[in-house]
Amino acid sequence: MAGFKETPRQKMIAMMYLVLTAMLALNVSKEILEAFKVVNESLVSTNVNFTNKVNSLYDEFEKQYDLNQKKVEPFWDKAKAVREISANFTNYLDSVKINTIIHTEGIKIGGKYGISYDSVKKITLRDLKQIDNFSKPTHYLVGIETHKGEGYELQEKIEKYRKDLLSFIPEDRRSYFNIGLNTKGKFINTDGSFTKDWVYYNFYHTILAADVTIINKILAEAKNAEFDIVNYLAQDISAKDFKFSKIEAKILANSAYVFQGDEYKAEIFVAAVDEKNNPTVEFRMGTSEWHDEFSSTSTKLLGENGMVHLKLPTRNLTPKEYTFSGRIIIKDPTGEQQSYPFASSFTVAEPSANVSASKMNVFYRGVDNPIRISASGIPDHRLDYAITTGQIKKTDEGYVVSGLGRNTLSTNQLTITVYALDENKVRTKKLGVQVFRLKQLPDPDVLVRGMNEDGDILKGEILTNPYLMCQLPEFVNFEYPFEVNAFSMTAYKVNGESYDLFSTGSKLTTEMESYIRDARRGSDIVFKNIKVKGPTGDRKVPALVLTLR
Repeated sequence: MAGFKETPRQKMIAMMYLVLTAMLALNVSKEILEAFKVVNESLVSTNVNFTNKVNSLYDEFEKQYDLNQKKVEPFWDKAKAVREISANFTNYLDSVKINTIIHTEGIKIGGKYGISYDSVKKITLRDLKQIDNFSKPTHYLVGIETHKGEGYELQEKIEKYRKDLLSFIPEDRRSYFNIGLNTKGKFINTDGSFTKDWVYYNFYHTILAADVTIINKILAEAKNAEFDIVNYLAQDISAKDFKFSKIEAKILANSAYVFQGDEYKAEIFVAAVDEKNNPTVEFRMGTSEWHDEFSSTSTKLLGENGMVHLKLPTRNLTPKEYTFSGRIIIKDPTGEQQSYPFASSFTVAEPSANVSASKMNVFYRGVDNPIRISASGIPDHRLDYAITTGQIKKTDEGYVVSGLGRNTLSTNQLTITVYALDENKVRTKKLGVQVFRLKQLPDPDVLVRGMNEDGDILKGEILTNPYLMCQLPEFVNFEYPFEVNAFSMTAYKVNGESYDLFSTGSKLTTEMESYIRDARRGSDIVFKNIKVKGPTGDRKVPALVLTLR
């Protein structure tokens, strides 16, 4: 928030802006909130995996210390210092996340009617009632007036944590480490303007669901940075000086989930080897386990500084899960080549963003309604769905909802539920539910070929094309061949008395054509009682008035 004193006019404008933003916030769609829940759950799962991965690295480090304390002790002491620094920082991140939830949800801690702090730690986004609230998280993280929120303390902690981790790396090597956790630089706001305020950019008017997800993302970066530093310390131990209890091939991917068009990037290496000993990697796509006979048809990559950098373009890959396996070949301390197998997988997904208007979720009866079914982080073949009325079909163009005919006239809405499938095609989790309103297609516009927008038409045009035609309005993004099957035309006698001429199809009768042929220029021709055949039966539509010219 701004620290300067505002004029009454500025305060009034700010208040109006807050009210408008609050009104907009009320329209945060269920799909977007559900997407935050799914992404946050994925981050929580990733953080658990990162923690296990880092802990395994510490366990391996300690084994090497037990085998050769004199050689490993300097590196092990640094690794333990990294572990302590990281534990303090991640504990602080957890406290910021929990306190943001407590502040927003109005949870009372302790006392006769309060709950324990540890109980709050177990709360997930799906348990919260205020996940679309942005004002309270903003007050806590950004602050009000001259009071700065907790976000600025968080920024200082991130910067110190990053600096502390990099202090374990020689200064001339730090440029090779991209450990993230950057809070410096310019950030682009939603209005296109630039700001140097990292806190304002991330947490100003950000809903609670997004705040929790952002903090979990920072936690993932912190764990990844911790792994990189400890892994570097482990590699500094020369394998030539002592025996490891176990040597394994490692593959470290930037992400196992990539958007179509991006590159899948990973680093493949063997722990505790000389960086001057450049390895070779052989790998083969579409395999889940390496066999030496794959070598002749495999792709080969040369390493540098003890690592092989794997980059796989995905621009021409179909969105789905891909597997690959291979081996890394490296010289041991005696000069002999040793190989270590590896296997991994990644998922390619189309870049997407779900945006929907809360009052526009409508299906029309009697036509195929196109829909898109997707979930962030889950490939198409791992999704299943259910619908309460009608059926969902997959076509070459995508999904459509059909079967909404006359049997749905008494139904005003339907529900679609999306599920995640495991490898055995068994539903494992409900990902989201969407309710759609069910309506009739709008009435078609009735017209005669040759008429202009004002309803004017030449006598010769209508007599050349004596048919009433149907056309759906431009705002309806569907096609359906409505047909006129009956109508009447008002005619006038010499004394001014009116009478009706009737047609049982879309064509003008002989009497109608004769009347029009004798009518004078400027006369109005009125077609009424128009009945059209639609997808759910006949319906009556508004009259059509033409002026002869």
